Amino acid sequence: LSFLSLTIRKQQLQILTKAVNPTPHLAVADIGFSPTEDMVDANYFEKHYPYQDRITAVSVENCTEIKKRYPLIKIIEILPNSRFPFKNKQFDLSTSWATLEHVGGYKEQKYFLSELLRIGKKIFVTTPYRGCIYEPHTGLFFLHLLPLRIFRRICNLIGKPFWSSPTNFNPLYVKDVFRLIPDHKLKVIVFKMFGFLPSHLIITNINDST
Repeated sequence: LSFLSLTIRKQQLQILTKAVNPTPHLAVADIGFSPTEDMVDANYFEKHYPYQDRITAVSVENCTEIKKRYPLIKIIEILPNSRFPFKNKQFDLSTSWATLEHVGGYKEQKYFLSELLRIGKKIFVTTPYRGCIYEPHTGLFFLHLLPLRIFRRICNLIGKPFWSSPTNFNPLYVKDVFRLIPDHKLKVIVFKMFGFLPSHLIITNINDST
């Protein structure tokens, strides 16, 4: 699974870099920075983006201990579901990697996306695709395709109560994204692992992303 996670994140970053062609002048905000790196793909963007000094990373957790690993990156802590502390269109690009599914229910997800759109001239967001046969957070197959109220009840019954709450996990279909932000000209790309297995959604307004 670690190999799969790294492969997916690497391919997604390749899609982004091909679309935006990063330069030292591109100002980037990344929303969803992690204070721990127990998971192999944590902070993958910060580790591999070529111009770390142009990144402003944002987290809802205290990142004091990990800051020393990223001396070139500005790291800011905010409250969950709060307004991002940036001006309108302050950044050339705002990104978020596998965070949207954890910010809360549909109302909170709508606000999160609207804030990314507010601060960034372009956005690039990834989130697991609910239509995938495997759900990586719970390790379950197919059950997340059931109505969410039933899926959450099952999570409670099998000892996974954390993932039963929409506050912690709210997976999305393509149609859900368009319901959240119907007035914006966004593309929702179904990312396919190994080119054939749908696993993630990429939400962007970058015209030449594929």
